[in-house]
Amino acid sequence: MKLIAHRGLRTKTIKENTLAAFQNAMDNPYISGFEFDIRKTLDNQFVVNHNAFIKTDLIRRHTYKYLKKKYNLPLLNEVLDLNTNKIMLVEIKDSHFPYRKFMKIINEYRNKNIYVMSFHNKVIEKLKKKGVSVKLGILNYILNSEADYDLDFICLLNNLTTPHLIHEYEKRNVEVFLYGVLNEDNDLWYEKGTYIVDEVPKRQ
Repeated sequence: MKLIAHRGLRTKTIKENTLAAFQNAMDNPYISGFEFDIRKTLDNQFVVNHNAFIKTDLIRRHTYKYLKKKYNLPLLNEVLDLNTNKIMLVEIKDSHFPYRKFMKIINEYRNKNIYVMSFHNKVIEKLKKKGVSVKLGILNYILNSEADYDLDFICLLNNLTTPHLIHEYEKRNVEVFLYGVLNEDNDLWYEKGTYIVDEVPKRQ
């Protein structure tokens, strides 16, 4: 079983989606990688943040210089510069996206273990057509359409899947990521699964 730290490995003093959270995940022997979210700025930079807003500031309407000064958001390339072979799972939050710039950055790190996913199917489909040099996947793909799924991995909500469904993807060499684990007794745990978790679970 692999564990991916959701927005990095957080503590009471280490905030999510920060370089410190990612370093904490890198340093933890039970963690196989970390997930983080990117959004584009007004000047087409890629900053790391989950929500579209920070307080009253809409990220896409501000420059990176402004966001850096006010909130100290890390850039995508700062995360990719981290010295690790662990999985870096990038979630693209924007539906409208500067593909050329993103691919230029990503292709500079082709030696890293990078996975890219999004809820926006068209974003991932376009990256595939353009031949980006990373593993690609979609979150919450319609479960009964798995027969035509042709990406490298898929990210499924834990309580909406089954071991049989996971096995069907694995037979076609589609890696399965599961999220929504709450560390409760009724959570599904599949030994060959890759779990996106908010903390290191008691079961590992």
